[in-house]
Amino acid sequence: MPPSSPSEQVSWRGRIRPRDVPGQDAPFAWLRYLHEPLALAGLWWIDPSAWPLYLLLTVLLIVEWPFCISLADDVEIYFPVMWTSAAATYIIGPAILPVYWIASFLGFVLIIVLDKRGVIPAVGFAADSAKRFRGEPYRLDSVVDGDLRHFLLVSERAVRAAVFAGTKALGLTIFAGVLVAEAAVQLWLRIVPIPGRMAPVRWRERITAVLGPDMLIASLVLDVSVILVLLFVYQEGGAWAFAGASLLTLALHSVLKRLSETRGELERRQELAVIGQTASTVFHQLGRHHGAIGMYAHLLARGGEGGVAWPPAVGEHARRIIATVDEANRVVDELLAFGQDRTLNLYPQAVGTLIDECLEECRPRAAKRQVALDVTGPADLEATLDKHKIKQALENVLDNAIDAAPPGSRVEVSTAADNGVVRILVRDHGTGVAPDVRDRLFTPFCTTKPDGVGLGLALAKELVDAHGGSITWEAAHPGTVFVLSLPRDAHSA
Repeated sequence: MPPSSPSEQVSWRGRIRPRDVPGQDAPFAWLRYLHEPLALAGLWWIDPSAWPLYLLLTVLLIVEWPFCISLADDVEIYFPVMWTSAAATYIIGPAILPVYWIASFLGFVLIIVLDKRGVIPAVGFAADSAKRFRGEPYRLDSVVDGDLRHFLLVSERAVRAAVFAGTKALGLTIFAGVLVAEAAVQLWLRIVPIPGRMAPVRWRERITAVLGPDMLIASLVLDVSVILVLLFVYQEGGAWAFAGASLLTLALHSVLKRLSETRGELERRQELAVIGQTASTVFHQLGRHHGAIGMYAHLLARGGEGGVAWPPAVGEHARRIIATVDEANRVVDELLAFGQDRTLNLYPQAVGTLIDECLEECRPRAAKRQVALDVTGPADLEATLDKHKIKQALENVLDNAIDAAPPGSRVEVSTAADNGVVRILVRDHGTGVAPDVRDRLFTPFCTTKPDGVGLGLALAKELVDAHGGSITWEAAHPGTVFVLSLPRDAHSA
C-alpha cells in the first residue's frame, strides 16, 4: 500500500520503520518508553489476598473503556474510566498502576472488536489502533503520541497514589486527601514535559476553545465530585456497591455525550442558517445577471442575424460560457437550498420509483465521466416522505459518488428495509474518504474537489435529518458506501 502522506502511512506488511515515525526525536519523547516500567513498579504494592478486588476493578475498567466523548480533534475524554480508576487509586494505592495498564490494553482490544463489528465506532487513537490491526493506512505519529498518552495517564495515577499516601501519613481526612491529590495531579499536568499534540497545555487549550474556560473548571469540579461519591459508596457498601455505582456513571457519561452532540448540532444549524440568509440575499441578484449572460450566450451560439454563421471559435466560446453559467447556477442553487423551508410535504412514496427518477437525472453526468449506474433491491418498498427533498438529498449523494468513482467503474444503489426503517445505500469504487475530512464530512464547505463548494452532503444530511432519519458512511474497500436511513412513516416537525 503506497504511503499517502508523511503523517498517514503504514510501511510494508504493517511494520513501522523508526525513521519514518514523526515525533520520535522530539524533546522528551523518550517518556513514551516509561509507561510500562511505571506500571510494573506498582507490582511492589500488590497484595495477593486482594486479588478479587483487583479482578473486579480490571473488569470494570475494560467494560468502561469503549465509552468516550470526542470533543475536538485529538481530544477524547473517557469519563467513566477516568472516574473509576481515580477512585480505585484511593482504594488500592499504587497497585492501581498494573491494574490500570492491563485494563487499558484489554480495553483497547475491546474497542477494536466493537469497532470491527460496527457496535461502537473507534475514535482518535483507538481508531488508529484499529487501522493498524486491520492493515489500513493510519497516522504514524499516533504511535509516539499514543505511547506518550499512556505514560501521561499512568503517571497521573502514580502522582495521585503518592500524594494521597502522604496525606494519610499526615493524618488528613479522606476528603482533604482527595482534594490535595487532585490538585497535585493538575500541577503535574502543568509541568510534565510531554511534547507534541498530547501536551496537556495544548489539550486544555483545545477544550477551552470548544467549551470555554468556565466549562473546563466545571468539569474538574464534576470529576472530584464523582470520585468522592464512588469512595463514599465503597466505604458504605464495599466492592460490589462500588462496581454498581461505577457502572451507573455510564448513564452520566451518556447525558454528557448527548449534551456535547446537541451543542455541536446547534452550532451546525446556526452556521447553516447564516449560510441560508446570506445566500438568499446575495444570490437572487446574481441569478438575474447569470440569466442575462446565459441568454446572450445562447444567442451567440445560434448565429448572427439573417442566418449568418459565426466563425467556429465564436460558437465554441459561447458553448463554454453556457456551461460555465450552468455550473455557477448549480452552485447558487445549492447555496439557496440552505435558506429553504424545512417543513415536510409527506405522502406515501414508492422508494424504487424515486430512486429510478434520481438515476435518470444523474445519468448524463455519469455518462460524461464514463461511470455506470446500477440499482438492486426490492422494488415494492414504500415510505412516507417528502419526495422532492429526499430526491434532492439522494441526487447530492449520487453526484458525490459519481465524482469519486474512477472512469470505467460503477456506482451501485441498493435498498433494504428492517424494523420500520428504509435504507438506501450508494456505493462508489473510488479511493475512499480522505482522512483529513472524515470528521467533518457532512459540514458545510467540506470538499476535496478543486471546483467543489462542499455543500452537497451537508444539505443531504439536513434533508434526511428533517425526516427523523440519518446519513452515514462506511469504508467499502475499495470505495465508500453512503447509507440514507429513513423511517417508513416520517412525521413532519
